[in-house]
Amino acid sequence: MAYGEGADPRNATLKASTTVSGAGLCLVNDSTNNTLDLCADGEICIGVSAAESSRDADGTLETSGATVAYYPLGGVLMVQSEASQTYTTGLLVYVGASGQVIDSNDHSSKVLGVYVGEGAASTSAGDLIPVMTAGAATA
Repeated sequence: MAYGEGADPRNATLKASTTVSGAGLCLVNDSTNNTLDLCADGEICIGVSAAESSRDADGTLETSGATVAYYPLGGVLMVQSEASQTYTTGLLVYVGASGQVIDSNDHSSKVLGVYVGEGAASTSAGDLIPVMTAGAATA
């Protein structure tokens, strides 16, 4: 399976002091300065990181003016899960904290999409799971 399922990655600048540690993290638009940030519980995801954010000449993740490539929502994307989550085929997946996803709604979490993996999967923090993001929450 191709990671982006037909979608080309886009590029964006990250909010100051935000770093992205790898692929599969949910991103939100920080509308006050037109940059992206990691999603937090209750925020609406607009895309999923394609890789880690930019690094400086010494190889350290940049914290000012950093950029990140991301896949817009709309197809099947591999998304990082929080630890100790259990997903079954067809289960709704929600945006949790730190850009990762969770398996249940805590009354403020927004739907990212539907788990489309095979059978049940229990996760460790950062495990990538397949999510059909065409049904993501927009409000």
